[in-house]
Amino acid sequence: MESPKQTSSDSGEENLEQELQQEILSVEQSLDGLKQRYAQMLADKQRQIELVRRFDEIKKEMQQTTSRSLKAELKQIKEQLENLDNALGLFSESYLVLFGGSVIFTKSGLKDLFWQVVRFGGLGVIIGWLLKSVVS
Repeated sequence: MESPKQTSSDSGEENLEQELQQEILSVEQSLDGLKQRYAQMLADKQRQIELVRRFDEIKKEMQQTTSRSLKAELKQIKEQLENLDNALGLFSESYLVLFGGSVIFTKSGLKDLFWQVVRFGGLGVIIGWLLKSVVS
């Protein structure tokens, strides 16, 4: 007959083994998600290259003629490129990198960045004044 100590240690080992298996499954699922995201980014990047090439072709054609259909296609390509920039995130060519890559933002996001700095910087100043007045 098994002693109670041996039974509890066996169940403890089984629990640890089950937890380990669940963690391994979780990591595998995360890896699969990462692989899917990477594949999507590669496809988006290829699509972006094609759109930029077509955009350049249309600009050259527009210099020779003025066509509404070309203008409409140009506008549509601009929108698609902007959507791809957002989907690609930091891997997009149209992102600006300042301070050696530590601050990254989109060209169109300068206004949003400015207002975030104003909002949170101003909030920090107000909190600082409040803390100073409480301490003194």
